[in-house]
Amino acid sequence: MELKQIQTFITIVEWGSFSEAANQLYLSQPTVSLHIKQLENELGIELISRTTKSHELTSQGQEFYKYAQSLLKMSRNIETTFSQRNNHQLTIGASSIAASYLLPIALSEFAKDNQQMRVSLHQSDTIEIINDIALGSLNIGIVGSKSMNSNLTFEKLFSDKLVIVTPYTEEYRQYKKVGYSISKLLDKPFITREEGSGTLKESALILRELNIDPLKLNKVFEVNDNETIKQFIKLGVGISILSELAVQPDVKHKELLTFDIEGVDSTRNFYLVYRKNTHLPESVKNFINYIRNYQLNFEIKKLMEDN
Repeated sequence: MELKQIQTFITIVEWGSFSEAANQLYLSQPTVSLHIKQLENELGIELISRTTKSHELTSQGQEFYKYAQSLLKMSRNIETTFSQRNNHQLTIGASSIAASYLLPIALSEFAKDNQQMRVSLHQSDTIEIINDIALGSLNIGIVGSKSMNSNLTFEKLFSDKLVIVTPYTEEYRQYKKVGYSISKLLDKPFITREEGSGTLKESALILRELNIDPLKLNKVFEVNDNETIKQFIKLGVGISILSELAVQPDVKHKELLTFDIEGVDSTRNFYLVYRKNTHLPESVKNFINYIRNYQLNFEIKKLMEDN
């Protein structure tokens, strides 16, 4: 029995549906269903009676709900107790843009002023980071998209924008000179980020605003790393949509071209995320205060100018 399965069960009960629980936990609905199925199989009982149109707690489900609440509370109490003993430890999760381009600068200065602190930085996709924070595996995160999980706090930290990225070839240089249409560019072979990526989620929202179905793009690769995507683009494999910050050096060195996504606001926000209504160790509070006051937007501008 895993804590994430118990959390999923409690969220379904409290929000009244599998779909709303999926939204709150930032999971897919099949994953929510799988968590409940695994829990039922392990316990050997039916917790939720499901039909095609509705679902309701069984009597055993109602009884288990009381135990589940106690287990979750106990887990958080344990976490609080031991976090108080580890006020010099900080675990941070960050999506690729924050981890690669911004946190090294910010953390290097934080470390100078907090030499007794042991910091662990974990890079992953947005969904995994949000889930790990919700479950208490990470103290804090910086991610490129928000979830509707009411147990988490999201604070806007800085902004970037998404752009279409192409090879630096004569064909695309001509598009720059004579003009281009988004639909024509997006007819090209397309390389996407992986499921769970904030870049993928935000780019899909932008495309839908333009009445372009992201599922109908000519997808040739799905890749979980911006640097690998850039190499594919340079080799002429396809084009992609990436954060402008990630491609500035390549644009400067005339290895890639970028095109604005016209007709829609392609601004992308990044957020500080942490659990609300729970004890935060002093190390986490100190970092939250530090990163709030750190001029990330200034650093982005500086990076753009330097590159």
